[in-house]
Amino acid sequence: MPTEYAWFLPTGQYGDGHQINSRVAERPPTVEYLSEVARVAERAGFVNLLTPTGTHCLDAWMMGAAIAGRTERIKFCVAFRPGLISPVLTAQQANTFDSMTGGRLTLNVVTGSTQIDQKRYGDHLDHDARYARTEEFLEVVTALWRGEGPVTFKGDYYDIENASIFASPLTKPHPPVYFGGSSKVGRCVGAKYADVHMMWAVELDRVVEDVADMRCLASKFGREDVLRFGLRMHVVCRETKAEARRVAEGLIDGSDIGHIQVWSDMRNKTESEGQRRMNEMGSRDSLWITDTLWMGVNSVRAGAGATLVGTPDMIAEALRDYAEAGASTFILSGWPHREEAEIFGKEVMPLLKDTEPAIL
Repeated sequence: MPTEYAWFLPTGQYGDGHQINSRVAERPPTVEYLSEVARVAERAGFVNLLTPTGTHCLDAWMMGAAIAGRTERIKFCVAFRPGLISPVLTAQQANTFDSMTGGRLTLNVVTGSTQIDQKRYGDHLDHDARYARTEEFLEVVTALWRGEGPVTFKGDYYDIENASIFASPLTKPHPPVYFGGSSKVGRCVGAKYADVHMMWAVELDRVVEDVADMRCLASKFGREDVLRFGLRMHVVCRETKAEARRVAEGLIDGSDIGHIQVWSDMRNKTESEGQRRMNEMGSRDSLWITDTLWMGVNSVRAGAGATLVGTPDMIAEALRDYAEAGASTFILSGWPHREEAEIFGKEVMPLLKDTEPAIL
């Protein structure tokens, strides 16, 4: 199975730069700068770009569409939150984006990590209810993608009558769905509907356990052989281990999670099982989980908190180990995103040929 290496677009209010979560963005998230990041990632061999969602970000659909016109082949993994938008409108937007870009769309379904940010949007459902709504949402969207006629659906959260939409997706049968959910209810929804089950990077044995558990759940829907697994993490790659560690520690020097209130809320008041995992790893006696896996990022932001730090050989070996544990998708990022993508493309990507990197 080809291994997908994807990069990240820093569309958040903190922008990009040599430090994480700066109070004032060193490189603001303009279309011009983000297009540079996208083009460098494309040249580096990355095949997809995660475009994040949340009140701290620019809108993922609009940014993806703007940057798609300034790139050639790379895909866009557009993140969005079910419940904030109609499933019928989402299918229409996805089909339009995919068709207009020549099949360059994947979808990151984000159910939400904390009620605090959801309430900013006017959504007051609790954790389990959000996943129940997401399940209904994906049932409607996939029914529209199947194109079996007008869709009528009545559930606890959606009441759809005779829905049909113009434009079919160019990607068949539909743009792949990337779905994260580490809680029991989240895993059940992902097992039923996800094409790629996304996880934040943790120790290898935990990844092996998660993969086995998800395959067992997916087997209930006859999907154990089609569900793929992905990891989201950061990278700091330099010629020597000492230099890589110095650069990594400099990323958080002088930063504080309080600079961005959304990060503070998402990390410290989370309902997300995945975030709790990050917090637990980041609160151990040492931030170095292994010689390569570092949790310093968790101290200054929420979300993906694990970073692979080291030489090209060290990072390639760690990624290879994760691939052997079951991961076939890696969504990576690093600061600054333009330079770190270029380093990865030149120094690490050639060492990963045995993982059969996907190409566009």
